[in-house]
Amino acid sequence: MTATSIVCTKKDVESVLESLNTFGEFHIEPSGQDDANIEQYNANIQLLQERILDVDSLTKQLIHEKGSLLGIFKVNEPKKINVTAENWQSLLEDTSQQILTLKNEIDSLNSSISGLNEKNLELTHLKKVLQSMQNAGADLEAVGDLKLIYVAFASMPLKNCDAFNVAVAGQPFFVKQSQLTEEECFLYVASPSKHQEEVDRILRTYHADLFQMPPDLPNNVAEALKQVSQQLKDNEAKEKAVNEKLNKLGEENSDRLASLKETASNILTLLTAEKKILQTDRLATVKGFVPEKKFTELTQTVNSKMEGKALVLKDETAHETQPPTKVVHGRFVKPFEEIVKLYGLPNYNEVDPTPLVALTFPILFGLMFGDLGHGLILLIGGSIVGSLIKGNQSIKNVCWIMAACGIAASVAGLLFGEAFGFMLPWGPLWFSPFHSTDTVTSFLIFSLFVGMVQINAGIAIEMANYLLKHNKADAFLTALPKLLFFIGGIWLVYTYQLNFGAWLAGPILLPVIPFVIMVAGKPIYTKIAKPTATHESEHPEQETLVGRFFEGGDFFTRLLGNTISYSRILALLMAHWALLLAVNNIFELTQAMGALGLVLGILVIVVGNVGVLALEGLIVFIHTLRLHFYEWFSKFYGGTGTEFNPFKQTFSHTALTLNRKKK
Repeated sequence: MTATSIVCTKKDVESVLESLNTFGEFHIEPSGQDDANIEQYNANIQLLQERILDVDSLTKQLIHEKGSLLGIFKVNEPKKINVTAENWQSLLEDTSQQILTLKNEIDSLNSSISGLNEKNLELTHLKKVLQSMQNAGADLEAVGDLKLIYVAFASMPLKNCDAFNVAVAGQPFFVKQSQLTEEECFLYVASPSKHQEEVDRILRTYHADLFQMPPDLPNNVAEALKQVSQQLKDNEAKEKAVNEKLNKLGEENSDRLASLKETASNILTLLTAEKKILQTDRLATVKGFVPEKKFTELTQTVNSKMEGKALVLKDETAHETQPPTKVVHGRFVKPFEEIVKLYGLPNYNEVDPTPLVALTFPILFGLMFGDLGHGLILLIGGSIVGSLIKGNQSIKNVCWIMAACGIAASVAGLLFGEAFGFMLPWGPLWFSPFHSTDTVTSFLIFSLFVGMVQINAGIAIEMANYLLKHNKADAFLTALPKLLFFIGGIWLVYTYQLNFGAWLAGPILLPVIPFVIMVAGKPIYTKIAKPTATHESEHPEQETLVGRFFEGGDFFTRLLGNTISYSRILALLMAHWALLLAVNNIFELTQAMGALGLVLGILVIVVGNVGVLALEGLIVFIHTLRLHFYEWFSKFYGGTGTEFNPFKQTFSHTALTLNRKKK
């Protein structure tokens, strides 16, 4: 990466950014900005973020496209909408106004639907009440003429009805009850007129809602019921008309909404970039990074677009700024960027582990998932699906990773002589870890050996990282002793097993000496070289002898635990084999059941293998990630890089024309 500064007049900032957008490979770094400008930019950025959220909300309401997994296999060609503005500021105002206008229209229609729904709930409840009254032969006009008898109609929560019946038991009341809804009952209560207050009090006690005919309805129950039914039909027609209008707006504005969101996003990208630019009264300086090989092309693009009104300079003063990371890998390695990014991006002072992960990840997966049949399914399935996917690069990459893991699993299956849990006719090409205690033990030792090799590689890469940072002290007094300590420990255990007497006869010095250097070497060197040492320590708290001693002890325990952790290779391989063995045994049991057994057997084989493939495949994938992230990356990889994020606007749905007035 080359640190670069582009100097221009303040009025030409947008033109410079347009030229950088055309170039598409310039990462803008934030510079100083005065508070007044920052405040204005923040206000506009917040406005745009709100408008983008509004567009997302409108899209969800208006565009009713059914989502499907099949959508990743096709790419719809977007329709471009012509957009014209005088400048970016006027485009911001116009875009914001268009979004708000459409939002207000949709909100108004939604408010109408909400009002209709609310009214319909009231009318539906009223209709049920009137139907209950009609079924009981209620005559409100006759009831109103009664002098000696008081009649009340009320709805009450169903849970209170039993308690109400107990409360009126023994009273001179006539009560008739019917169920109104799942949660309400309807009551008819008749009593002498002198008990009217008592009836009303008891009804209120049990949260009853006394019925009164609404003033806009006739006092005749049948006529009122007819009018309510008609109102419900009218409201249904109104709601249907509003929904049709919303659907029509969705059809008419589908492309427009995509264009509005894209335009708002492009303006947001522009303002976010401008906010990072150092601007004085007359001049502006755009600071950032460009790939070293692209510097000449950047200069030519800016000079061509700006007609010499901008100056492109290499920024020699930016050596202290950590450059962003742009990873470039070949076709085979690139999919594995998805895995490394989960941990973090590499910076320019450490080795990029992606090419190594592209090799080690499939190998470890294959060893834990060693089966020729399942490996071929992963290979063929991953390749076919990966080739067909058009719309999602991340899923496409995962498919290629699974295809690579399928190759490794197939090779391991051939070596172990296994396919779908059955022994291959020609047997294992290497050895089968499944059928004897000796081979299981041998494979356990092999699993630990794989871990030792990978961990040693990690420590060696840590040493290379120190050298990349020009930190020779840590390279030779921290990383190298770690490597020699681990190798010495492996040799000691391999040669003398746990014969401690033989260890103490002298061989134990092979790991002990590097451990002593690892603990004491750096503090002693620091004391001696302090006047001339220029490298700043990454972990100052570990530079003392006591700190290094505890760090060394922690390293030893982690090293032991990390190495033993690779025994999971055997454990998961055996689990995979045991599950397939169970499926195959069940299949054999069904063969004694005749024709039905054949059908059941085929079902068991298909469902069982799919289940094992999905479940065990996921588990093995997770454990392979763990071996890389925890056991391996922790030895050398920080993943603290900043992603290379070039200034780039997208014009998939919009054809933008800016008619700037020449001054």
